[in-house]
Amino acid sequence: MVFFTKIKERTDAVKGKSLIARILLNKYFIATMVFLLLIVFNGHNSLTQMIRCMTTLRDQQKQEIHYKEAIRSTDEQIRQLTSNKDTLERFARENYYFQEDGEDVYIVEHNNQK
Repeated sequence: MVFFTKIKERTDAVKGKSLIARILLNKYFIATMVFLLLIVFNGHNSLTQMIRCMTTLRDQQKQEIHYKEAIRSTDEQIRQLTSNKDTLERFARENYYFQEDGEDVYIVEHNNQK
């Protein structure tokens, strides 16, 4: 019991000196800080875990948009290839180097480096 009275005397002495010390040694302020620290850093539902989850969700939404665009372009390409025989032949020649009998295929690559 003597220990707590000494601590109380010391804190009262510090409280009398400055406004900041009075605020920092206030029992409600200390309880609020402990509560906030528990919310931010402790447990499964912490603030840091929530931020990580939100970042992951944002990345997955970007991937979803990218894949939907890729699916749209692939569907358009499939529609073009199935609607026209000339387009299908051109696609096969460009991508898979198909050739007719007696025909030579030359591959020309463009170098875009400067």
